[in-house]
Amino acid sequence: MPLSSLPSLFLDDPSETARTGLRFLHFIGLAAGLGSATLLDLLLMRFFLRGEVSAERVAIFEFASGVVDAGLKLLWLTGFGFLLLYALTDPVKLENPKVHAKLLVVCILTLNGLFIHAVILPHLRRQAGRPLFEGMGHVQRTLFAASGAVSAVSWYLPVALGAFPQLNFTLPATQILTGYLLLVAAMTALTAAAAGLLSRRLAVQAGQAAEQGEAELPSVSRKSH
Repeated sequence: MPLSSLPSLFLDDPSETARTGLRFLHFIGLAAGLGSATLLDLLLMRFFLRGEVSAERVAIFEFASGVVDAGLKLLWLTGFGFLLLYALTDPVKLENPKVHAKLLVVCILTLNGLFIHAVILPHLRRQAGRPLFEGMGHVQRTLFAASGAVSAVSWYLPVALGAFPQLNFTLPATQILTGYLLLVAAMTALTAAAAGLLSRRLAVQAGQAAEQGEAELPSVSRKSH
């Protein structure tokens, strides 16, 4: 094919060209958001749950959160573009329950992003030099666990829905969202339980360290005499 004929491939069918461009940008948003959200989950497990929160680790977390935000904004932009394109060229697709479910999931993902920036990131900064869950109660740990579960499930679900065209017009949005909420609840319960075990282990270690320090004090005082 001569290069001179390439423009005609895009100009002959403007609606298909617009759909292709939106799909390309949508995939970039998904890749950026999904990859960075997965990185954040791994950072929490590797750096925060197994060690102290440091300024360097918080900086990495903040950078990855910024990439997630950029991916989310691109999803909103391309999502509205798809809705407009469907309304102009193929209105039937607007009735697809999968589209309705994806829109609601992205709304939940956006609210979770606001929670991360308003609550989780400030907490991480305050915890510098200490373990992530030190001094946190059960409710706080559960909220953090729920935020992580929402982030993980909400990024992977749109990818799964987009990857399986067999789900178009087959499952009602209520069933998709029910499965989504069950996954979030299960992941929240597992993460909160793990955080609780870690918090209790840290408390036991702190108590043992305190007892050891108290036991060493008399021996040190006797040596001084």
